[in-house]
Amino acid sequence: MSVMRHKDILTVLDFDGFLINSYKLLQITFEDFGFDIGDEDRFRHRRKFLKYLGGGKEFLRNLVSYSLPKQKKIRKVLTEIYQEEGRIYREFVPVINRMIENPGIHVGIISRNFTHNPGTTIRTVLKNSEVEEQELDFVIPIPAGIKKRDILEGMKSCRYKQCLFGADEIGDFRAATETGYDMIIMASYGFDNRKRLISEGDVPPDIIFDTPKDLAEILSRAITLKNKKGQKIIQITA
Repeated sequence: MSVMRHKDILTVLDFDGFLINSYKLLQITFEDFGFDIGDEDRFRHRRKFLKYLGGGKEFLRNLVSYSLPKQKKIRKVLTEIYQEEGRIYREFVPVINRMIENPGIHVGIISRNFTHNPGTTIRTVLKNSEVEEQELDFVIPIPAGIKKRDILEGMKSCRYKQCLFGADEIGDFRAATETGYDMIIMASYGFDNRKRLISEGDVPPDIIFDTPKDLAEILSRAITLKNKKGQKIIQITA
């Protein structure tokens, strides 16, 4: 009787800001309604919903625009933009597909994505990016009001030899740290830049990567396949 190999490495990847340039998609959407969300650097320094109202230069103009009648809802248009134009950074495509093909890695996506039917939207973007999304172990949209920490904690299990999490915001780092993930890799090109990650989030500089290329390379190197006594053992090393 053959023994089925268990997936003993958990790899959880964030979506918005980490795998995909969300700012560009939001900018296209809001411009369609006459809103100005400001340049990317200023956008990244704002917190939560203030990102979409704009900063001091854009706030009053956007506030007036919000009162105008719209033929289509912003969220609906945002969903259409994601599904039609959204692509993850190309450097991640071969790395994710390699993890999907690896029999020992349990890999998937979690995200607080604000489109309609976010699970479908995320899978559509991945498919359009040539990721084998139908073979992913999970895609988990996080509803408003639910803490990412609770999701990460619920996924962590003693079955896993190691747990890896990749994301781009201070709250992500804290959630993964509090829940005991063994390896955390952070992107400074997402919603929090390197300076803020370090100064306000106490994120170690050596786990922060400034480009999708650099991060994809370290993620690729982190997942190695080794033979030991005839058995294939997966190890994650920084």
